[in-house]
Amino acid sequence: MVVDRSWEIAFDMLASRPVRAARMVLAVRGPDRTAVIVLDADSDAFMTVPGLPRHFAPETVSLSSDGTRLVFTARQDDGAGPPRVVLHTLATGDRREFTSDDYMRAALSPDGTRLAVLADLSNGPGIPGVGDEIAGIELIETGTGARYPLWSAEGYWEEASISWSPDGLLLSATYLTLDDVLTTVVLDPTGKEIGSYAERVALPGPHSVWASDHELIVYPEPDDESPLITIDVSTGGERRFTRRNFDAYLAISGGRVVRPGPVPERLITTDLNDDDERPFLSISPAVPVCALDIVP
Repeated sequence: MVVDRSWEIAFDMLASRPVRAARMVLAVRGPDRTAVIVLDADSDAFMTVPGLPRHFAPETVSLSSDGTRLVFTARQDDGAGPPRVVLHTLATGDRREFTSDDYMRAALSPDGTRLAVLADLSNGPGIPGVGDEIAGIELIETGTGARYPLWSAEGYWEEASISWSPDGLLLSATYLTLDDVLTTVVLDPTGKEIGSYAERVALPGPHSVWASDHELIVYPEPDDESPLITIDVSTGGERRFTRRNFDAYLAISGGRVVRPGPVPERLITTDLNDDDERPFLSISPAVPVCALDIVP
């Protein structure tokens, strides 16, 4: 697994070329450019992805489950107009785009046939108490482009997180209710709520949210410690881990947590109880990481 070893990236020396598939993606803000870096699944070398739209949102970048496509949102090429959800094929640079004023973040289903998209369905100016504030999820069939409303609730996408379970039978999303309570909901593909968990927040990376087909990994908010918690959505049972390191959670993969290390250019991993700390990734020079997604 990617998290079982340590890696090094020399940011200024990275080649830019297509790859067949990637095991990991990072979106970073370099000193002179924003870049998407992938770990080539065939060579275990890091590359930057060429040919991306100028105005893509780096915090929304993720990988398909087979590692062959990127998913992200972007403005139009002139920087204006409505946002678009982009599927970018790493090997060829081919893109599928789905445009709407409402789209904010998306996750591709494990079989690659459906996009679940966070949509802001509000009809007001975005000021609390003015107009109707509605957080919604829309499904897009990637083959045909057909779009279907799946779910909506009064609230905001304050913590924008959307993720498919590994078997593709469940969706999770985190939103802020009108009462300012961060809540994670679990839905089946028809939009039926399987569970709703107040004060539980999922990480934004689509592959950081599910420990198994029926177990979520979240953290409590507000909470002075905010340790990781697994929730069995079939029973509602929770298991609470221990938190000793209070740096941010960046990603979770293979039962290990990725977070900032002791110096700006390094990332580390620990187990879910914040034990067994290991070096994970060194980036030179140090650059801010906007998004990190690791495929199983």
